[in-house]
Amino acid sequence: MSTQGKPVDTMDGGSRRLLRVEQIADRLSVSRSMAWKIIDLGHLRSIRIGRAVRVRPEDLDDYLSDPARER
Repeated sequence: MSTQGKPVDTMDGGSRRLLRVEQIADRLSVSRSMAWKIIDLGHLRSIRIGRAVRVRPEDLDDYLSDPARER
């Protein structure tokens, strides 16, 4: 049974989808390799599920709102 593309339930009863690296790159307007680098350097929190790497939308929002990122 595949769960690909299905929403993830949250503790507040809502559901938000985890983002793939390709989606992160698109939203940041950077290449996939740059998105990987941001994750590998620990600037953007990620979740590893088996071999897959996903990012919570809240973590992307935190990354984008971090004033230290613009230095």
